[in-house]
Amino acid sequence: MKKALSLVMALVLALGLVACGGTGSSSQPASTPASGTDAPEAGSLSGTIRYASMWSETEAQADVIKAAIEDFTALYPDVEITVDWMGRDVRKTIQAGLDAGQYDLWDSPVDAVLPNYTDYGYDLTELMAAENPVLGGKTYNEVANPTLMEAVKDAGGADGVYAVPYTPTVIGIFYNKDQFAEAGITKEPTTWDEFLATCETLKGAGFTPMSVDDGYVILTFASYLGRLKGLDFIDQLVSDTSGALWDDPAVVEAAEAMQELWDKGYMSVNSASNKYPAGQNEVAMGNATMYLVGSYMLNEVKEITGDEFNWGCFAFPAPEGSEYGIEVNTIGMQALQVAKNATDPELAFYFATFFTTGEYDKMMSEQTNSIPTASDTEWPAMLECAKGVLNSTTVNVPYGFGIQSNADFTPIYKEQIQKLMGGQTDAASFLAACKSAVTGK
Repeated sequence: MKKALSLVMALVLALGLVACGGTGSSSQPASTPASGTDAPEAGSLSGTIRYASMWSETEAQADVIKAAIEDFTALYPDVEITVDWMGRDVRKTIQAGLDAGQYDLWDSPVDAVLPNYTDYGYDLTELMAAENPVLGGKTYNEVANPTLMEAVKDAGGADGVYAVPYTPTVIGIFYNKDQFAEAGITKEPTTWDEFLATCETLKGAGFTPMSVDDGYVILTFASYLGRLKGLDFIDQLVSDTSGALWDDPAVVEAAEAMQELWDKGYMSVNSASNKYPAGQNEVAMGNATMYLVGSYMLNEVKEITGDEFNWGCFAFPAPEGSEYGIEVNTIGMQALQVAKNATDPELAFYFATFFTTGEYDKMMSEQTNSIPTASDTEWPAMLECAKGVLNSTTVNVPYGFGIQSNADFTPIYKEQIQKLMGGQTDAASFLAACKSAVTGK
C-alpha cells in the first residue's frame, strides 16, 4: 500500500547490541553485548554529543532539553553535550552539517527527517533491542509506545529504525463533550451516516455542529476521500493532468458530502471567511462543537478553554464502502536522528532515550501539553481523549492523506474547499476548479 505505514501493535525484537564505538554502561550489570566484549562499568559513559535542535532556545521544549542535558551530564560527568538551537531553520542547513560531520544528533518533524535523511542516519535497531544503561537495564523497545515505534520504522522506508520519536500528535475530530451530553449523544460516530446523525442531533439541540478555518480546512474532504479510495488514488488524483479522475463517482460523492454539511446547516456560518485560528477558537468558546485537527490544537486554545474544558476525540468516520477504516489515521511526531557518522552513535542514542522517556518525557508532556512517548508515561488530562485514537491506529497515513503532494494544486484546492464548506460554491463548481488546477486548463 503506497505510503501507508503499517503499524504492528507489538514489537518482537531479539537482536543483541553490536559494539559501535560507544562507551555504554549500566547502573546495574548488563548482559554481554553481541560483540562478545564485557559490559562497561556503571558511570563510564564519556564523550561529546553535538546536537542540532529544531527548537529555539526560548521555547518550552528547549527548557526540557536543557534540564535533561543538565541531569545527564551530572550523572555522567565525562559527557559533554553542545546544542545549536537552530529553530525551524535546522531543515535548511542540516544536510551540509551532516555531510561535514558536524553533528551527532538532530531533530525535526518525522515527515522531514525520515523520508529525506534516512541515508544520513544510524540504524538503531540493535541498540533499541539491547539493554540500555540509562533505562535501568531495560531495552528501549520495552518502554516505548509500540505504535509510535512501528510508525518510525516504516516511515524510514528501509529495513531498520532510524529515529527516536517524541511529542507525538494524532489527527482526529475533537469535540465538546458537554455539548454532546446536553444533546443526548452517548456514542461517538464511526460511520459517515452516524456522523450526519450526530450533526443533526447537535443542530436540533441548538448547537453548531462543526467549524473550519483556513488552517486545517483541507482535512475534511481529503479524509472522506482518503478513507473511501486510499492513498494511491489521491496521489494520482492531484497530479492527473488529464483531469479524468475528478469525474470519478467517489470524488463526486466526497464533494457532495462536503456540500451537504453546509446545506443541512451543520457548518458554522463563518466557515468560508474563518482565518486560522478562528475555527478552532469557535469550538474553544463553545460556539461550535467539533473541529478536525491534530491533538496539538488543545494546547493552542488552552488560554481560552483553561484546564477544565471537557474534550472528546474520535477518528474521522468511514463512509460506506471505504477502503480504509477508522484504524487508519495520521500520527505525527518529532524525530531524533543519530547521525550515521556520529563520533559515538551509542552515546547519542543513550541521551536520546534519556530525554524521551521517564522524567523528561513526563516533563515535556506536561509543559507543552503533548502526548508522551513512553508507554508508561501518564498522559496530560486534556489529551486523554485522544489516547483511544492513537493506540487503536494500525495504519499511519500522511497528513491529509497526501492531498497536498502537488504543490501547484494545493493553494487552489485549499481556497475552493473552504468555499464549498462555507456555502460560497457548490460541489460541481468545486470539482471543476480542482480539475482546472491539475490540468492547467
